[in-house]
Amino acid sequence: MKLTIDNNYQNIKEFLEKFFLISKKNLHILNMDKKSIILNDKYTSIYSKIKKGDILQINCNFQNSNYLINENCNHNIKIEYEDKYLLIVSKPQSMKTHPNDIKNENDTLINFIIKPYQYLEPIHRLDVDTCGLVIFAKNPLVKTKLDYMLKEKLIKRYYTAITNKFIPPQKIVTNLGRDRNEKNKIAVVKKGKKAVTNIISCENLYDNFFQLKISLETGRTHQIRVHLSHIGASIIGDKLYSKDFYKYKNMKLGAFKVEFFHPISNNKIVIHSHFKKTFINKI
Repeated sequence: MKLTIDNNYQNIKEFLEKFFLISKKNLHILNMDKKSIILNDKYTSIYSKIKKGDILQINCNFQNSNYLINENCNHNIKIEYEDKYLLIVSKPQSMKTHPNDIKNENDTLINFIIKPYQYLEPIHRLDVDTCGLVIFAKNPLVKTKLDYMLKEKLIKRYYTAITNKFIPPQKIVTNLGRDRNEKNKIAVVKKGKKAVTNIISCENLYDNFFQLKISLETGRTHQIRVHLSHIGASIIGDKLYSKDFYKYKNMKLGAFKVEFFHPISNNKIVIHSHFKKTFINKI
């Protein structure tokens, strides 16, 4: 990974700590490998002085991703954006984002796309039945920074949901926790984790079908699904939170837009999923 330094720092260690939020463990790995850091075409250490305009190259692989490779993919997986640092992919419905058991599971999104990469890790996930955009980091330093950006709400993710009820723009704020009666469900509870969902707009598609544009301030499990069910507007096809899910083939919830400033270049990135083109037509 090669970078042009955009500010003055005391040394490379300070730059890595401030820019990448690098861990002490990874700093130690860099310091032990005498050929992992190149500054202006010369090998150096993390304690070398660094200034604006310097060219820093980091060659160390801190770790590899050890997911099983599955080359027998007949699913509609599309790369929407890729550069040296990150990858954004549209995940189809009925597919997990990543395995719970990396030694035995090989039918998740990352198993189907991992082959060309030494390191590839998602910074967030989508429910099995939710389609749309998933962001992956292509090295551990970028992963740390993207994790921070997600935590600080610097990555905006927009969802589209279809319901049978008109919902005016509003902010839904509740506490969410495990349903006492059904362990696979989430419920609105008094002493759960705070969850905030923004209904940005509601458009009447036709008849009693309404398309919602949604953004999240928090990322709780099943958050959008539970919040819409809570206000009486369950998502069409939602097997857990809708009473008439059996009328529809798929759940109508998709993550179709992400927007953020690139963790390395700071250029604005706005990516749309191609899934949205067919999403509405398959109710």
